[in-house]
Formats: sequence, C-alpha cells, structure tokens
Amino acid sequence: MDGEHGDVWAALRPLSARVMSVPLEAVVPHARLVADLGADSLDITELEAATEEVFGVSLKGTDKSGVSTVGDVADLIVRLRACEAHSPLAR
Repeated sequence: MDGEHGDVWAALRPLSARVMSVPLEAVVPHARLVADLGADSLDITELEAATEEVFGVSLKGTDKSGVSTVGDVADLIVRLRACEAHSPLAR
C-alpha cells in the first residue's frame, strides 16, 4: 500500500488490533471483522468512534453495507477523506 492508503493502513492496523483485542499479525487487509477477528457490535461501534477520532472523518450516514474486512474499512476512510478534501466546505 502506498500514499494515502498506506498512511491510513499504518494507523488503522494497530487501532483495529487494540479495539478488537487481537494480535497485530491477525490484522491483514483481507481479515473479516466478525468472522476472522471476532468483532461484536460493541467492537464495531468502538472502531467507528476511534476511526472518526484518528482520521477526522465521520462514518455516520455512510453506507457500510459493503464493509466486511479491515481493508474495506481502510478503503472507506480513504474515500471519505478524498470526498471531504474536495468539498467546498473544506476550503
């Protein structure tokens, strides 16, 4: 991963490991939040809150139906940051 995606991944990986109480080595892009990492609804909510705090993006009101892996979370963060950077309100 490079550029923006690499920066997001570098911060998201340890954050995910801490929130879900799993070893860092288990947090790989294709790891499924629930099936592989054992996340429950509280873990998901905590990860959303931590993500908003660390990355400065709001996940409220976003379509998260296609988000099932840690890589999907990283992709969503990158997309949200790009949208916010191009928003007239960001200027």
